[in-house]
Amino acid sequence: MGTRNALPPVPGKPRLFRVWLLRTAAALALGLGVFLGWNAAFFDVLSGIPFSRAYADREGRLFHIFLADDERYRLRTRLADFPPALVEALLLQEDRYFYGHWGINPAAMFRAAWETYVKKDRRVGASTITMQLARLRYGLYTRDIPGKIRQIFRAFFLEICLSKQEILEAYLNLAPLGGNIEGFGAAAWYYFDKDPQDLTLGEILTLVVIPQNPGGRAPLRGDGPPEELMEARRILYGSWAAAHPEDLSFRAELEMPPFLVNRFPRRAPHFAEYLRYGEGDGADPAETGGALVTTLDRNLQNILERELEAYLVRNRGWGINNGSMLLLDWTCMEVLAAVGSASYANDGIQGQVNGFASKRSPGSTLKPFVYAMAMEQGLIHPETMLKDSPRGFSEYTPDNYQGAFKGPVKAWFALVDSRNIPAVQLAASIRNPDLHDFLAKAGVTGLKEKAHYGLSVVLGTADLSMLELAGLYAALPNGGALRSPRFFLNGAAGEPARLLSPQAAAITLDMLERNPAPDDTRYGAGRAMPVAYKTGTSIGFKDAWSIAVFDRYVLAVWLGNFSGEGNPAFVGRLTATPLQFSVIDAVVSDIPAAPPPRPMPEGLALVSVCAVSGCLPNDNCPQLTDTWFIPGVSPITRCRIHRRVYIDTRTGYRSDETEGPHITSEVREFWPTDLLEIFAQAGLPRFLPPPYPPKSADSAGNSAGDRAGESAGFPPSIISPLGNTTYILRPQDERRNRIVLLAESDQDSGDIFWFANTLFLGRAKPYERFLWQPEPGLWDIAAVDSRGRSAGLRVSVELEPR
Repeated sequence: MGTRNALPPVPGKPRLFRVWLLRTAAALALGLGVFLGWNAAFFDVLSGIPFSRAYADREGRLFHIFLADDERYRLRTRLADFPPALVEALLLQEDRYFYGHWGINPAAMFRAAWETYVKKDRRVGASTITMQLARLRYGLYTRDIPGKIRQIFRAFFLEICLSKQEILEAYLNLAPLGGNIEGFGAAAWYYFDKDPQDLTLGEILTLVVIPQNPGGRAPLRGDGPPEELMEARRILYGSWAAAHPEDLSFRAELEMPPFLVNRFPRRAPHFAEYLRYGEGDGADPAETGGALVTTLDRNLQNILERELEAYLVRNRGWGINNGSMLLLDWTCMEVLAAVGSASYANDGIQGQVNGFASKRSPGSTLKPFVYAMAMEQGLIHPETMLKDSPRGFSEYTPDNYQGAFKGPVKAWFALVDSRNIPAVQLAASIRNPDLHDFLAKAGVTGLKEKAHYGLSVVLGTADLSMLELAGLYAALPNGGALRSPRFFLNGAAGEPARLLSPQAAAITLDMLERNPAPDDTRYGAGRAMPVAYKTGTSIGFKDAWSIAVFDRYVLAVWLGNFSGEGNPAFVGRLTATPLQFSVIDAVVSDIPAAPPPRPMPEGLALVSVCAVSGCLPNDNCPQLTDTWFIPGVSPITRCRIHRRVYIDTRTGYRSDETEGPHITSEVREFWPTDLLEIFAQAGLPRFLPPPYPPKSADSAGNSAGDRAGESAGFPPSIISPLGNTTYILRPQDERRNRIVLLAESDQDSGDIFWFANTLFLGRAKPYERFLWQPEPGLWDIAAVDSRGRSAGLRVSVELEPR
């Protein structure tokens, strides 16, 4: 009973210590296992090492590399991207027992210690690849015993945390290859301008012997490879040939010095800098591995650079020294080629400025979108007659190039011939959206408020970049949808933004295809492959533009000076267009056949219209032509130019009688008076109606009533004053206390009768100035012709304060 209830014996102190020691060892082992397991799973030996950003063309060939953040060249390359021969040669040179040790080679270390510290014959190294990686990664000083011990422990740590493949990959990316070049990936491009996979055996052996003595072996000088490099390569080749007797045939080649390039690729510098610093690739070079593959097409890039250089050489005498070009594929919006300037290294032309990304005045290159919106809003169709005659718009009075006016012009001709007055007139008529709204919706950056530009935005006062312009033109073949340009093959395409209807975009492109090439004077004729293009010239002749859509491409060309200095030679059609077509011919020379005709979208119809007025024909129109209509949208006004008149054959005068033995009828043309004046100046006769007999009611402008068809004539158009404008008068100054009233009217309108707030002011001939001295206030001005047709506007009059 007493034995059963007794307490267990108390263990002695030695036993307690052994239990504590075992438990402590187990806890340490568990902690060490967890720590090492965590490191093995998440430890990246290259984490924190800055790598160079590099870019490759669409075929994967490097074309530009930048310094890493620590001013060194390192190109992150995966182990699988190195050729097996390079890895084998490296192990043969540096660490033959790499896969058989745990970070150190005891036999090699004993031999090195004996030779270095005991015999003191020579300094012998015994560092394994793992130890070298520890020194490179952690910046260890290993020329004394404490430093060597730290290196050994670091090597053990790396062996525990990393696989052999990870250690080898890290070393291949950090090995010193001379100067500020680290890693075999970067060295292959610098010394041989090759991807590591494309290295020959001789080039591989040249590279792998450099890390043992980069200062003495790296062939950085321009006088050929050092003799120490050649000797080390011969020794390594002997070891290689012993293991690979099939490569004995390379002996003669390896006796010769290697062909060295000794420079990194520096192609398309503006394109690369735009991706690196402008667009931003948003990628970490250490994570992406190697060069980012861009959309750049090396062949097309060469064409653009070659054609620009040749053009500038031919035209340098005209002061044309610089230019930029951009080529993109509108089907996928990939940027295929980009030239930022004629020469990146030329400070005389500010060659480092990136022309395809810089903001410049676009000149008249925005006009196609004004016409597209006008068609979309039902104002015009391609054959609509527009007036190219002097005209003022509020406080803005545009002019044409060289001050010439062409009178009545078809809409398509006004666009391709870049007439300013019709474009500004349309821009003043379009609403919601207007051109400023259109540009804002397209994401054009740096736009000022709408009032800052007024109507001058049509002629290029709002700056755009070449990339923005090319994107707008790519929207035309893309059915009016704006899509962002792509610079990387694996880049995601953004959501398209609808800018125009497919019908308006297609008609605009069709109109631009009628623009003749500089080597062809026939509208709508030329190359088998249609080219739709528009030119632009900025105010002051500072920028010459030409932008084309052909096949699957959009090509933008700019010539000018980055300094903003003007040159009379900078005229888009005269300078940029010839260069553009030389590039087009070079690009399409590799296309075996012309593409099929571009299909027009649904919702369009071919309609016959009067060949002169562009309106729906009346019974008197002698000639018709077909044009594209957007049913339910395009204008449907009847022709007012062709009208039937009756003539008394005895006198030749116009008559009110419609029947009789001496009465004949003919179809004559009725034109507004401003256009008749332009016809007269140009010496172009028109088939006009004869006048009424002298002293008749109609000759005096007092018609008793409208005759058949005459009420459909043109109403007056007030040229002065300007509508919705405030006029400030000086009562004491006779030159500035009156307002000029001026209007043009239909040919048969007779006199113009002027009214202000129902107050009759007087009468004047069309294009005759009538002076009016108003009182301060709001005035509704009306101009009425003898046929009762009228036009009106409102002005405000104020007196200048004394």
